Amino acid sequence: MKKVILIISVLLVMSCNDSKYAEDIVGEWECASWIDTSTSKDKCNSNAYFSFKADKTYTSKVGAQDTKGTYKIADGILYSQPDGKLEIAVEINTLNADTLSLTMSRSGNEEVLILIKKE
Repeated sequence: MKKVILIISVLLVMSCNDSKYAEDIVGEWECASWIDTSTSKDKCNSNAYFSFKADKTYTSKVGAQDTKGTYKIADGILYSQPDGKLEIAVEINTLNADTLSLTMSRSGNEEVLILIKKE
């Protein structure tokens, strides 16, 4: 019985976080740092921008590549579906009114992307 209560509690907390995340993610974001943890190299170079809209669509520009598509947040994971491509999932470390921190894997290397909300 305790396990069932614990599982329900965890699901409720995740659901509440996802709802709060859905509100906080809306807006324009720019790269503050993008660290490849295997090399400690910062890949940001002020060349990554994201815009998340309340209608669950997004646009991004990373380097010279412009992307648009849809997104959703579930269980603390940000899922993005670029138009015509496969869905991408990244872990949300932090998401509040001004900071979005994500952990992702590109080519098997862990990367931590920190975005700051534009005013």
